[in-house]
Amino acid sequence: MIKILVMALLIFAGMVGYDALTDKPQPAAPAQQQEEKVNKHEKAAAMALFVSLLPPKEEWPSPMQKFYLAFNMDEVIDPIRQSPDWTSLDAMNQNIPQALIAIEDHAFYEHGAIAVDGILRALLVNISAGEVVQGGSTLTQQFVKNVFLTHEQSMERKIEEAILSLMLEDNYTKDEILELYLNTTYFGAGANGIKQAAAKYFGKAPSAMTLAEAAVIAALPYAPSALNPLENPQGCKERQLLVLASMHKYGLINQAQLAEAKAEKIYLTNGTAL
Repeated sequence: MIKILVMALLIFAGMVGYDALTDKPQPAAPAQQQEEKVNKHEKAAAMALFVSLLPPKEEWPSPMQKFYLAFNMDEVIDPIRQSPDWTSLDAMNQNIPQALIAIEDHAFYEHGAIAVDGILRALLVNISAGEVVQGGSTLTQQFVKNVFLTHEQSMERKIEEAILSLMLEDNYTKDEILELYLNTTYFGAGANGIKQAAAKYFGKAPSAMTLAEAAVIAALPYAPSALNPLENPQGCKERQLLVLASMHKYGLINQAQLAEAKAEKIYLTNGTAL
């Protein structure tokens, strides 16, 4: 118990120091930018020394591991960005992020890491429909759950998700989070991330996908295995139409684009059409 308390105090002190180092205004000149880089390296070195004084992280109690993670997310995120499959938002058809936002979190750019009104709205929609039609989690929360946490349904996990989501949005922009989401989400059929999904289902790069195909991709995070179009084309098609309707509802596409995408014949890599 004493060991755990000491560890907790050390971690707390380290995180306070970390916060003091990072709580700086954005640099306005090259000299300030260079100074910030130096400070960042100093901070990393100090943190490495601090952690080296503690037992291995694997031996830390779970809450302490999550506490450390909240202040050091780049240890997980930087390797993701270095993956050969990494695809920036600029390198993909813009209908892909728009379709995802429309169906999963249409107010993504307007709310914070946690959207209370979204949770309440989803609850009302699901009660009205008699089934789970919408989720209450923001895209930020979904990313945190997929990358940093387990899918365990517990109050402790929900609290960890909330804290990590708030920390993520404090350190990364909305575009960066959306980009991370699209590069890490499981889209079914063994495809992780947008590049693998585009190749798996359409034999294309994300930049070459059509609006109709983007809606298929956006349909999948809801239930990637169950809605895999190679195995369940009818179920996927129904969800795809819902995605397109949501895009039209929120003004992301016009009536002509909606009609064209609904009528488009989508050819999959297994030779079937959707």
